[in-house]
Amino acid sequence: MSLEKSGSEFPFELSGTKEAFLLSSGLGFMTSYFFEQSAEMSDLEVRALDKYDINSFDRCATELYSEKSALASDVILGTVMAAPVLFFADKRLNRDFKNAATYLVMYAESLILLNGITETFKVTVQRKRPYAYNESLSYKKRTSGDYNLSFLSGHTANVFNSAVFLSTVFTFANPGSKWVPVVWTASLSVASTVAVLRVAAGKHYPTDVIAGAVLGSVTGLLIPLLHKVNKKNLSVFPVVSSEYGGLQAVLNF
Repeated sequence: MSLEKSGSEFPFELSGTKEAFLLSSGLGFMTSYFFEQSAEMSDLEVRALDKYDINSFDRCATELYSEKSALASDVILGTVMAAPVLFFADKRLNRDFKNAATYLVMYAESLILLNGITETFKVTVQRKRPYAYNESLSYKKRTSGDYNLSFLSGHTANVFNSAVFLSTVFTFANPGSKWVPVVWTASLSVASTVAVLRVAAGKHYPTDVIAGAVLGSVTGLLIPLLHKVNKKNLSVFPVVSSEYGGLQAVLNF
């Protein structure tokens, strides 16, 4: 007997208990949005900011500011987050509602869990963005937006989540494909570009984007792994000797 799944089948499946846990965990983390503070800094508080209070590795970001880089990171992020829909060109999804639902639930779980954790970090750490320390900017720009939600980078976390999720699903769904290294290289290169742009825009410190890349990669990889169908080879055959007779089972993991 063999329990090995065919390579043409969709290699992921859902489990009620697992989905309930993942979705409830993600939604639980997302309650941190209610604790987000939007109070503006006073002029005295802005003047009191000193970039030399920031570690030397991150300090360079306080000299950077580019609205074009910020816009470019927004556009690329939106494109990469939408890229997973390309999988619906695969007949295993567009001809099978169950597989399509599994894929969509997996992607939704990765995004909900990621953004819940990201927001929890932001409201807990309350780190001021690099542009708040940039003395070449006006008071309005230095205190605009969510100036105190720098750690960790949400853009970087989301783009790495989508890139790693897409690449991981592609790898498992197309084992042995020559396109696997191409997909990984392209997706991670684009994700890294967003991380660089966020620093160039003055929105984040290098440590913000590094942390975002790590967290996004973990969620993008973890969710597909948790849903992967276990491909196990079970062989059962008779064994007969002068002393006994019976069946022997061998299970290869």
